[in-house]
Amino acid sequence: MRRVSEANGLRIWVDGDLRDEATRVDAVARFQTLLGILRAWRSEAGELRDEQRAGLGEGPVCDEAGNQFLSIGPVRTYTTFGGEIEWFAECTRRGVGMSQHLRNALWLNGRLNRTAADFYMIHEYAGVEFGGSLGIRDKLKLSTNSQGRLTRAANNLSPLEGGRHAKQSGEAGMTLDEQRTYVADLLRRWINLHSAA
Repeated sequence: MRRVSEANGLRIWVDGDLRDEATRVDAVARFQTLLGILRAWRSEAGELRDEQRAGLGEGPVCDEAGNQFLSIGPVRTYTTFGGEIEWFAECTRRGVGMSQHLRNALWLNGRLNRTAADFYMIHEYAGVEFGGSLGIRDKLKLSTNSQGRLTRAANNLSPLEGGRHAKQSGEAGMTLDEQRTYVADLLRRWINLHSAA
């Protein structure tokens, strides 16, 4: 991965032939993992255009008669200081080198249109690595209460919102936006733990 200052963006380099399917699959997986890393760094970062337009009040909207109008969405800017994103990228590189579970979780975090099931599976990867919710509490300092709220959200949101069960059985505990923020915090803590090792 390289930062291209004149293009104000990041570029991923994958060795291989563009016509080779394996090279294309590798490039897509790396790009998705990069999105997952950006979303761990800042929960709103790394949104794709389609995801930005999916929210209320953003992107083109058509009514039943086909009339189209445009609502102006919010503008997000990020200011970094002293190589903050480079430092985070280096910490992440060390972390994924030590943990396949972290690598899998970051890949999931980079998926398009993440759901409650995706967020919960990221939590499950952390649980496998740290020995369940008590291990997450001890290693990542996330309370068992907050983990329970995430579980209730995954279990009780409707399937259209990404819930894991066809039948809703109670209060969700967290909205999708709250889950996104919570999981970004979990991933940052996980990355920082591995970078300190």
